[in-house]
Amino acid sequence: MATLESQGANHNMSVSKRFFIPREDRKLGNRYELLEPLGDGSHGTVWRAMRAEDSKIVAVKIPRAQGESTEYLEEGTPLIGQPAHPNVVAIYWMDWVPPTREYFAIEMEYFPSSTLAELLDSSNGGFVKSYAKLLGLYEQVLAGVAYLHEIGMCHGDIKPHNILVSGDSAKITDFGSSVWPEDMYARTRENGGTILYSAPELASTLRRGRSMQELFLGDIYSLGVLLYHIVTGDLPHDTLNQVVSHAPFRRPRELNSSVCPAVEEVILRCMSQKPEERYQTISELIEAASRARKAQIDYVPEKLISRPRERTLDWSTDVVEYLQQSDYARAEAIAREEFEATGNPHALLIMVNASLRAKRYFEALDALDKNKTIIDSESKVQSDLQFALLKALLETRGIARAEKLLTNLMAKFGETPDLLFKQASILGAQAKYEDACTILLRLNRDFPNRPELLKRIVTVYEQLRDVQRASAFLKAYERQVPADPWAIAIRERYSLIGIR
Repeated sequence: MATLESQGANHNMSVSKRFFIPREDRKLGNRYELLEPLGDGSHGTVWRAMRAEDSKIVAVKIPRAQGESTEYLEEGTPLIGQPAHPNVVAIYWMDWVPPTREYFAIEMEYFPSSTLAELLDSSNGGFVKSYAKLLGLYEQVLAGVAYLHEIGMCHGDIKPHNILVSGDSAKITDFGSSVWPEDMYARTRENGGTILYSAPELASTLRRGRSMQELFLGDIYSLGVLLYHIVTGDLPHDTLNQVVSHAPFRRPRELNSSVCPAVEEVILRCMSQKPEERYQTISELIEAASRARKAQIDYVPEKLISRPRERTLDWSTDVVEYLQQSDYARAEAIAREEFEATGNPHALLIMVNASLRAKRYFEALDALDKNKTIIDSESKVQSDLQFALLKALLETRGIARAEKLLTNLMAKFGETPDLLFKQASILGAQAKYEDACTILLRLNRDFPNRPELLKRIVTVYEQLRDVQRASAFLKAYERQVPADPWAIAIRERYSLIGIR
C-alpha cells in the first residue's frame, strides 16, 4: 500500500488545473453575471458581479488554479458568518458554482476602491501626502488585523496590494495566505511582494510547526514593513536573502527626514529580528501607533518623500522568480550553487523544497542526508529542514526513519494536525489501518470535509474491507471535489457490487 502522503500527491497530479476563461455571455453558472474584471491578485482574478438571486452587486474571486482540492482554493473561510468589520472585506460564500460545479468561486463584499499599492505608486500624481490621512489609513489596517487576531486568524500576507482604499476608508482583503488555528494546510510564501513584507522567520517556503502566536508576531513584523513603506516610499529589503538574514537597512529617518522619532520607533520595534522584542499583541501596537500619529502631526504635518534608493539584487531574486513560474529545476540549480559556495542553510532549504515540489524525492533525500550536520545544528531553518526530511522519507518509503523523526518533531511541537496527518501516513504504510483510521477520523472531526482527509479515510476503510463506510466518506469527498477521476472509478466499482 502506498503511503497516505504519496496517494495525495498522485491525486493532485491526476486533476488538471483549469484556468478560468469567462463565457461570451459573462454568466458564471446560474449564480452570477460577471460585469467587469477588477484585477488580478496573488491567488486569482476578481470580478464585479451581479448575484442572480437578488441582483446584489458583489465581488467574485475565481482562484487562479482550478481543479485543486478545496483546501487550496478556500480563502478566508473563518470570516463566513462572522459579524462584519468596517476594515475587513466581508466573505459571503464560497463553493463550486452550480449547476455544473466546474469552477470554484469566492463571493465577497464589493468595495469600490484602489489598492494602497496603486496609490503609493502614483503618489507624485496626486495621492494626498498628509500624515494625518496616511497614518489614519494605517490605523484602520491595524483595526482590521486586530479583528482577525481576535477571532484567532492571522492574515499572513499584509502588504499594500491587499489593502483597499476609498476616500478615507481602508479595508483588508486577500486572505489566500491566512491561517486558521491548527490549519494543517498552511500555504507557502513564494510571491515576491509577499516575501519582502515577511518576517525573517516566516520567509521560507515552509510554515509548518508554527504556533499561532508566532504567526501573529509575523503579522506585526509585516505591519512594521508596511508603515516603513508608507512613510518612506521604499522597502527595507530588496531580496528574499536579505529578508531571511535581516540584513542591515536604512532607518526611516535616513530616507525621510520629516518622519518623527516616535513613528520610527514603532517601525523598528515591529521589525525587530527577534519576535520576542516586537510588540507582543496587536493591541500594544495600536496604542503605540496612536501616540506616534499624534507626535507626527505635531512634528511635520506633510509627507516629504526622498528619492528612492537604488535597488539591489542577489541569488534569491532569480530563485523567487523561478518559484513563481513553477520552474523548480532552475530555482534548485541557483540555490544549489549558492549553498555550495557559501553553506547558507536557507539556500539548502530552498534547494530541497524545489526538489520536493518537482517530486524528485530521492534527490531531496540525498541532499539532506549529505548535510545532516546542518539539519542537526541550531539554525533559523532547522525545523523547516526537518519537516522537509520527513516529507522526503515518507515519499521514498523510509518509514522506520520517518517514524523516529516524527516522534522527535511531536516532542518538539506537540500533536499538531500536520504531524498527526503524517503519523496516519506512517501507520498506513505499516498496515496499521485501525490506528490510522482513528487518527484520520479525529482530524475529520476537527476539520470536517477536507478532501485530502476524506480521500485517505476512504482508502483506509477499503483496506479494512468496510466498503459501506468507505462509500459514505466517498460521497462526502465527491461533494467537495466533483468529477474527480479517482472518485468516479471507485464509485463505478461500488456500483457493480450494489453499493450506492
